[in-house]
Amino acid sequence: MLLYSIINAVTDPILLTDTEGKLIIANSHAEKLFAAAEETSEGWRRAAALNNMLFSAALSTSAVARTDLARRELLLVDPLEGSDLLFELLSSRAKDERQGTYVVSILRNVTDLARAKEEIEESYRTLRMAQAEVRDERHRLELIIDSVADPIIVTDPEGDIVLMNEPAGRMFTVPQFSGEAAHRRVQSNGAHLTSFVSNVLTGSGERRYRGELQLVDPTSGRPSPVEGLAGQILSEQGEFIWVVTILHDLTEALEKTRLYEQLKGASAELERKVQEATAELAEQNELLRRQQIGLEQASALKSQFLANMSHEFRTPLNAILGYTHMLLNGVSGAVADAQRRSLSRIDSNSRHLLALINDILDITRIEAGRMPLNLSSFVIPALVDEVMSELEPIIKRSNLVVSARMRGKLPALKSDRQKVKQIVLNLLSNALKFTPAGSVTITATYDARTRMVRIAVRDTGVGIPGEDQAKVFEDFRQLDPSPARGYGGTGLGLSICRRLAQMLDGSIELVSATSKGSTFALSLPVRLRRR
Repeated sequence: MLLYSIINAVTDPILLTDTEGKLIIANSHAEKLFAAAEETSEGWRRAAALNNMLFSAALSTSAVARTDLARRELLLVDPLEGSDLLFELLSSRAKDERQGTYVVSILRNVTDLARAKEEIEESYRTLRMAQAEVRDERHRLELIIDSVADPIIVTDPEGDIVLMNEPAGRMFTVPQFSGEAAHRRVQSNGAHLTSFVSNVLTGSGERRYRGELQLVDPTSGRPSPVEGLAGQILSEQGEFIWVVTILHDLTEALEKTRLYEQLKGASAELERKVQEATAELAEQNELLRRQQIGLEQASALKSQFLANMSHEFRTPLNAILGYTHMLLNGVSGAVADAQRRSLSRIDSNSRHLLALINDILDITRIEAGRMPLNLSSFVIPALVDEVMSELEPIIKRSNLVVSARMRGKLPALKSDRQKVKQIVLNLLSNALKFTPAGSVTITATYDARTRMVRIAVRDTGVGIPGEDQAKVFEDFRQLDPSPARGYGGTGLGLSICRRLAQMLDGSIELVSATSKGSTFALSLPVRLRRR
């Protein structure tokens, strides 16, 4: 916000881009050139689009790609007027240790200065043309000088005026019905002109002379600084016959120069403030980096703690499960029906708690990067049969139509078989849990072009709303978080599945709609390279 306020206080367009030319921030003056709101005209939008292309091209070819500072001219279009605008583009690289390299660009409008320069050069070209055309023909000279807007005076070798156009007449002749003051001003202007022309009449050897004259308007007395260009006119025999002097009013140019110097000072101040803001930003980024390191260390300690605690929980739980099985199997004697029901409930709840601990342990191992990969070759149909066998008691109780379809010839996978099985087992278990009636189908296909195998579990269950589909893959996320929810679970299963799929260079996609069922598709490469 501070940086934006600073650059908005400057009247020059300022842009901050990355090294690819992508815009990061711009002040309001830059937005007038490069941005077009929806309500603006088609011409404005086209001008803004053209300006963006010209700026990107200038930036890509600029020396800033090789050095820290570059200058060049850039011609843009005024979106409001449609006229050409000439800018001086000043580009400087700003480096940030974390975010990379940026390019700060400042555009200084030099259109008026360029036009003033062009006007002076045009006047000079006019003089050269006059020298070539008017040699001995005064009438032709009159036609030429009368067509020029700037004051033109022709003097003879003695310094007397022999010809001048109307603009010159207003400076060097006494206006009608004027007073003594106008006479004195005209005399002063004439004296300045004589002194100026003498530079090409003396023996200096120069055929042309350029300089400034301090004239005044005879009527108003307003100072009128002008730039003069005097040149000798030679005859065909090479003899000096005339001096032609062209005067150009510098009042507007001097004012623009003054403003330009002010802008240069403001730009220098802005650059200083930008550097200070950049340094402050770098300091803040360093603080954020240290905080990030602290958070990562805290997260690692948390994961290590959960892993240790999960291990400590598993040992007594396995003991509880073992003794429960022994009691259920009558190792310690006959078990009454009421006792059997209680032992079965202990067994079921202990298994649920063990599954939760295993999920937490998997998450912490994955986050800590301590989940190993055990690669082997295996076939998909056998793995699917194994998963369905493990879930057979649940399938029989569900009264659902559960089927597996292996489409086409499936190649053997080289991957971590246990992790692939864990993913498919979780997807099928979820499908059975969230499908009260209907069917569940497992399909497997192979895409030879991408060399990817796709294992999809499709059900006709409750479905998932579109706005909730991304949430099901978040840690500990359940779409019904209330204690009285209709489905059990820890909210870790799908999160673990997605992380395991990513470890195997694969992905899981979800297609679902409320009350129309869901399809979870696991995509894996045929051959996983060992890391």
